[in-house]
Amino acid sequence: MGHRITSVLSALNIARSTYYQWKNWHPSQQETRRNALKTAIKAVYNTNRGIYGYRRIAAFLRFILNTEVGDRLVWELMNEMSLKSRMVFGRLNP
Repeated sequence: MGHRITSVLSALNIARSTYYQWKNWHPSQQETRRNALKTAIKAVYNTNRGIYGYRRIAAFLRFILNTEVGDRLVWELMNEMSLKSRMVFGRLNP
């Protein structure tokens, strides 16, 4: 709003290098990959009505979508998104 960035930063007690580091920040390859995997995991989870657990989702991503991913990573990402598989039982009376 018409103020020089250096005066604003000095008023906020923030170093110029910190501001320019924030301004030029880009996500890392790992963060980009994790975000893409989160999207794929959520899609598989929703497609299967929340029944698939982390092992099945990891297998689906490996074999169907040809993505290199481990069970542990899928488990961690599902925990970050608070996704839990649910047990579905058939009818007890035939």
